[in-house]
Amino acid sequence: MAADFSALKEDRDYFEPLPADVWLMDDHKWALFIWEQHRLRVGGGRYSLVHADYHWDSTDDFSEDEEAQAELEAADLDGLRAMTAGGERITYDSFIAAAVRRRLFSEVHFYCLQDDSEPLREDLCNDFKTLQHLHADAASLSAAEPAGPLVFDLCLDLFNHSDNYYEGDLWSDAEVVRFLEAVRHHVQAAELVTISLSFGCSGTADDTRHLAELVVPCVLEWRRRGPTACGTGA
Repeated sequence: MAADFSALKEDRDYFEPLPADVWLMDDHKWALFIWEQHRLRVGGGRYSLVHADYHWDSTDDFSEDEEAQAELEAADLDGLRAMTAGGERITYDSFIAAAVRRRLFSEVHFYCLQDDSEPLREDLCNDFKTLQHLHADAASLSAAEPAGPLVFDLCLDLFNHSDNYYEGDLWSDAEVVRFLEAVRHHVQAAELVTISLSFGCSGTADDTRHLAELVVPCVLEWRRRGPTACGTGA
């Protein structure tokens, strides 16, 4: 990662590992590939997901195509990367349903503010034996007790009140820090943390860089050194 957060820019093919099993990306679609790569590396089974995002990202772009479903299920890591790069069915708002279809998650915890869309379809969850839990506020998410190994997934557009592209109406820094503190135990307990910059959805480009500079160091500090206060650098 560039030491200077001002170097971050919109790049739908950008994703990179940071210390302590944290990954940073721009387009959220890469989360699925990163999750599966981690699962293969550690020999894991099924995980719980905490997804904190303005958007549900619950679209299922495989639902009407059995041939595509079979391709997704059979894809190895290289195949999954190619499918993601292609951007046809694994996209910025459909990667979670694809992960459910690959039986990656036994449960999903959603904290999302979008009011013009829905969470995962119940029939999809039933078919793949995945529970979903909807949390109305940070306190509810904080109190959640995910079963088994955990993946924590955060999109920086959570902290933008505006849902208009490239328009910023950001939470105050204090509000962002309070949210992070509320879910710090999930961040620390997770096997893997994925963070999406989502340029275009998380305000102006400068807004996105500001959020990254506020959020990413806190996550890294907690993952590497334990429960230091957010923003202290201690």
